[in-house]
Amino acid sequence: MRQVIMAMVAVLVFIFPVSMKADETPSQHTWKELNHISDQILQLVKQENYDEAKQMLDYFSVSFLDIDFQEEGVTMTSLRTVTGSFESAVDAVTAIDMAVDQRVYKVTAFRLAVDALSSEHHPLWLQTEKSVMNALASMKEAYSDGENQAYQHRFNEFLRHYEMIRPALFINLEPQQLQKIDSQVTFLERMRSESVDQDKVISHIELMESEWGNLYQRVKEDAADPSLWWVMFTIGGMITMSLSYVGYRKYKAEKQKVRVKE
Repeated sequence: MRQVIMAMVAVLVFIFPVSMKADETPSQHTWKELNHISDQILQLVKQENYDEAKQMLDYFSVSFLDIDFQEEGVTMTSLRTVTGSFESAVDAVTAIDMAVDQRVYKVTAFRLAVDALSSEHHPLWLQTEKSVMNALASMKEAYSDGENQAYQHRFNEFLRHYEMIRPALFINLEPQQLQKIDSQVTFLERMRSESVDQDKVISHIELMESEWGNLYQRVKEDAADPSLWWVMFTIGGMITMSLSYVGYRKYKAEKQKVRVKE
């Protein structure tokens, strides 16, 4: 019985990726290529190979403009967002005196924006959850301990993370969701320059922790690949049917034994 179940699972796992690959359209291939190019650009910038990164950006621009955005359903907002992050990436690799970490932040923002536009499931910016949540937690800890300098430093670090993923959020989130997050960040920045009760600041940071945690969880649930659920239900259904059949055969055999004894 175990061999039968394993054989069925193996057949499904073998067939399913093949069928997905066969169904891949030219546009899907183009998006995957653009996603791969943006990742190559980021790796080149991390290696401080700016000349080659600029060449790859030029190649990306040509390939990107070959897409029929209207047919692909790309909104003008998403298009402007990717274009803006692309221009920032060009500035990052052509600037004369920009710090390396600042270049990486700008090109990472471009990388995440391209991925947000091209990935149907589980966008790459979801991987920033740990760093963002840790930044908020460290801000709250520093402020609670009265370490103002440490708080300012950690707040700046959070803002850098936020600016890095904001283009991707602009593409993936509903306008009201992004507006809510923007307003919370703006309000915290305003309190930064004012004399505000400590409990009020702590309470607002905790509100942001809750909002960001819910945001990541909600997008994870929305981004779940339906095809994976199909595989799970299919395999689960076949295993259940097989077990039921074996149970029925066993029941009949036991019943037959009883008859023979009688």
